[in-house]
Amino acid sequence: MTTRMTDAGPQTPMMSLSWVSLAVVVVIGIFSLLFLWLGFQSFGGENPDQGNLYIVVGTAGLAAIGYMFFRTKAISSQKPPVEKAEVVTILECPSCDLKRVRDFQRGDYVYKSDESCTRCEGTMTITGIHRKAEPKKKR
Repeated sequence: MTTRMTDAGPQTPMMSLSWVSLAVVVVIGIFSLLFLWLGFQSFGGENPDQGNLYIVVGTAGLAAIGYMFFRTKAISSQKPPVEKAEVVTILECPSCDLKRVRDFQRGDYVYKSDESCTRCEGTMTITGIHRKAEPKKKR
């Protein structure tokens, strides 16, 4: 079941059945009720064995419907919060071995010649793109 969020707050939960699944459930339900009715009609008549068979098939159909509803998974309309990853770009100058770390910018890729070196005026190359390490928690 899902809960839809609006400006007014959460609404009532809804099942996640498609229209095809719903049509199958309705058809199985109609046939199950028909078989139960035929079973109770013929149970008191001259064919009680046939009545038992109709009742078992009708009951199995209703049990299948119950199982379908029980196994229907809830679809959440709310997406879980996604943490923003802090990504850094590592730049190195091949001539003077200066290393510099800056925030990732769109279009960065490894081995891209990017900025001029602040020490020797050479061209710095991107040598790595990493997620920023989180500080380790003490126990």
